Amino acid sequence: MIVARAKLNLFLELLGRRPDGYHEIDSVFAEIDLCDTLTIEPADALSVEVLGLPAPAGPENLAYRAAEALGARVRIRLEKRIPIGGGFGGGSSDAAAVLRALGGGIPPERLRTIARSLGSDVPFFLTGGLARCRGVGDLVEPLPRPEGRRFLVLVPELHMATARVYGAAGPLLTGPRRNATVFARRYLGKGNAPYFNRLQGAAEGLEPRLREVRERGERMFERVFTMTGSGSAYFAPLEDGVETRAAAFEAGGVRVEAFEVATR
Repeated sequence: MIVARAKLNLFLELLGRRPDGYHEIDSVFAEIDLCDTLTIEPADALSVEVLGLPAPAGPENLAYRAAEALGARVRIRLEKRIPIGGGFGGGSSDAAAVLRALGGGIPPERLRTIARSLGSDVPFFLTGGLARCRGVGDLVEPLPRPEGRRFLVLVPELHMATARVYGAAGPLLTGPRRNATVFARRYLGKGNAPYFNRLQGAAEGLEPRLREVRERGERMFERVFTMTGSGSAYFAPLEDGVETRAAAFEAGGVRVEAFEVATR
């Protein structure tokens, strides 16, 4: 069984739009202990069976496309626990898991090239852990893992399309630029980390219910929540004593989970 972990963007800065239409970003990605699991077996033809949460089972599935890129004839059984459209990178993580499992004889640079062709988050998940990611997210610089960092995560039943959110973010590229190294150092230290996401305003503008979820969470848990990726999930540093409030919040239709920064 192969584990494919979700990620949080501990911060996400937009640096501008490239001629190809993609955005340059600067971000710290952190794998958390929310994961899909995959079982891969030899077969006469490539196929993907999805169990658990809904996800495409054919060529639209990134795990399928990763195996296809390697020319593999396998049966992939995917137990889906990472919600689609939450900003967790679950599809990209599934693809990277397939590349790791089936790409053992392929030179690392070739494997990274295949990962980039599948999606901008896939190269991060080849190594996972904690990393500063630049370019379109495909330039990965591993960082030391902080000990015991846990997050409270709000998971609305809302799915955000990444391309749509980035498209709406274009006019918002007016905020001050930040030095990502400063943020990484603060995160790895003991002080309060400056979590932020420049896509958050665009996502909440497209889907006002996201703002309602965030503001309700901030009132309930008395802390600031930040969106991960292009949404729809939010996270905040976790402290003890939230169980009763979590139960009350979930009664409003939003899942509340606690996750720790993971390592392999």
